[in-house]
Amino acid sequence: MIGAWLQRLGLRGADLVARSLPRSAAYGLADLIGQARYRLRPKTRALVSANLARVCAATGRPTGGAAFRRLVRRAFEEHARYYMEVLRLQHRSIEQISQMLSVDEWERWEPILRSGAVVATLHLGNFEPYGTFVAQHDMVVVVPVEELRPAILFEFMVSRRGTGRGVVVVPLSKARRPMLEALRSGGIVAMAADRDVAGKGQPVRLFGGPVRVPAGAAALSLMSGKPLLVAACWRTGQERFHARAWPVEVNLSGDRRTDVAALSQAMADRFEEAIAVAPEQWWAAFQPIWTDSPGSAS
Repeated sequence: MIGAWLQRLGLRGADLVARSLPRSAAYGLADLIGQARYRLRPKTRALVSANLARVCAATGRPTGGAAFRRLVRRAFEEHARYYMEVLRLQHRSIEQISQMLSVDEWERWEPILRSGAVVATLHLGNFEPYGTFVAQHDMVVVVPVEELRPAILFEFMVSRRGTGRGVVVVPLSKARRPMLEALRSGGIVAMAADRDVAGKGQPVRLFGGPVRVPAGAAALSLMSGKPLLVAACWRTGQERFHARAWPVEVNLSGDRRTDVAALSQAMADRFEEAIAVAPEQWWAAFQPIWTDSPGSAS
């Protein structure tokens, strides 16, 4: 009881600080928190370094030296900025959030989204403003999310992720029916698909190495007949974001297993393009990614 009370108090305190600080001070605080984690968490730093070295090797960036260390340190700052933004954006209007965002080719993607689509996103930058932008155009977005522990933290984060603004956040374990219902009615299902939380995902290649990604996005697209898109939203400044989408298309064979594998690989190829824009904003790098890494489960 006391522990839960202290957790609630701590979360409310973080919320109060995040929304009360001027924008520049809030981002400065986030950067300081990120820098402290970078210095004080050597195991996490080693993991992030190993993951980003793979991306840098595949994209022609330095994999060592001062430039690479700056990239890794920046990844810690960008990670902290995401959580600061989640706290702050809940206290902004839909119109204010939409004004923070520029979207490539919206005139192309709006009619596709309005007819229903499966959108695969990444743990990259901050996708929350893009979800709010889409919802502002009178579209319903269902978002299945990982169930964090403790439950207090999960409830707190859900309450600050667009709920009530056309974005419906549902626990991953209970998401199947809401997702299918949304697609049948012309809604959108958006799911993070660059990290295999359950450990039973579809094998694909990412930046030349073996990874597993959730098969749900590809399977849901095939099951519903709705198009599969990849969308990313990068941070370009303080409360400034830029979003882009890609179609995920393959020649379907009619065999479900084969088609899920092909769509998942095509999705991973688009992920590579998105991550390559700003590897330091890919905060999935804080978790094990490649199945051939030391200590990873294959």
